Amino acid sequence: MEFLNNRHEAISDQKNKFSTVRSLLEAASNQYDEVFEKLSDELAKLKLKQRHSLIDPDKFLTADKTVKGKRVIEEFLLELSVLESKQSDVNDRDPIKDVVLDIFEGRIGTGFTRKELEEIYKSGEKRYEANIPPGYKDKSKQGSYMVGDKELTRKYGDLVLWKEVIRKAKADQIRNVVMVTGDVKEDWWLEKRGKKLGPRKELLNEIFTEAECVQNFYMYDTASFLKHAKSHLKASVQDSSITQAKDLIEKSRQSRMVSEEGYMFLPDLIRSAATRVPRIRVGIGKSVHELVPVKLDQEGLLRCLLEIYDNAIHHGLENYVGVQAKDRGDAITLRFKNKTAPTSCTPSMEAASSNASTFRGTGLLDVQETMQREGIPVAIVRTEKSFTVELSIPKSMFFGRPQVAY
Repeated sequence: MEFLNNRHEAISDQKNKFSTVRSLLEAASNQYDEVFEKLSDELAKLKLKQRHSLIDPDKFLTADKTVKGKRVIEEFLLELSVLESKQSDVNDRDPIKDVVLDIFEGRIGTGFTRKELEEIYKSGEKRYEANIPPGYKDKSKQGSYMVGDKELTRKYGDLVLWKEVIRKAKADQIRNVVMVTGDVKEDWWLEKRGKKLGPRKELLNEIFTEAECVQNFYMYDTASFLKHAKSHLKASVQDSSITQAKDLIEKSRQSRMVSEEGYMFLPDLIRSAATRVPRIRVGIGKSVHELVPVKLDQEGLLRCLLEIYDNAIHHGLENYVGVQAKDRGDAITLRFKNKTAPTSCTPSMEAASSNASTFRGTGLLDVQETMQREGIPVAIVRTEKSFTVELSIPKSMFFGRPQVAY
């Protein structure tokens, strides 16, 4: 039911991506010449040929190299048009739908009656309030759709599926039940130290109690099932299929955590902020890339990142900021460090506040005040050769217990 209901939306989203990518490429192409012209003008003002014998921009900024760089965008646009012509639209025949319906022919149950669904929804309200799995992580989902005289409420989809599994086991006196799912939310899985150990104990208790015939209940995510099917059942499964399944599960997990639970991935926001500051270069360490998602005010952190980068542009060397993460017991310290000249005068909190540019808002003092409202202490560390801003983010804000690589 969910597949058929969401099919057109998924096809439409795939088709719309072509227009989005084309717009980005065309905008980049239009700006390409302008960027090189501006760069050439600024370099010309330096009069490098007269005043510097080593730096030779003309060796790199030639018309031929400019055309070659722009040609990459043009080739991308050409390939995009070819691919778009092959992409199915909502009114085309859907071969995937045909395959799915063929696979499931004769393998679909009758479903619950309208009255049975209403009873499940009533019990679901109480279960979700008490965080009894499965499904309570979907309690914020909105909407429903009608199938015959039945209203299928989206937030109770997982619970309905679970009840169908139990009913099937009872009806056919099934001893061994294997459930395969791409859903990796905590309302299905027992997870410790980032590892899925198996189904939640509440699920085991429920199926063994309500369907006494069941002796074994196993759960696999899609990738694990394909891997074991290849190994133990000698099924014809390509390694690329297993990798794709893993990637899809991870992307789905990340998308859900961002859109539904308010978490963010720090490397993504750090990179995004850097694109808004002219000339800044940011190096993100492995320790940051391996951090689990964190839940805090995204707009507030973005403003702070812009200030940190702009401060590095105005007072640092090389227009570069290095970002590392350190485990400090009950907090993860996010460290932004840039080089400074030994004779440079790095700004104090107060000076940064009073002399801030229009781009920088209210200076480094704003970084401190904004983060402290989130419960994140900010430290400024100055040495003769470097300037560092440290944000100490409590581990309670991270999804699970963050593991920091050194």
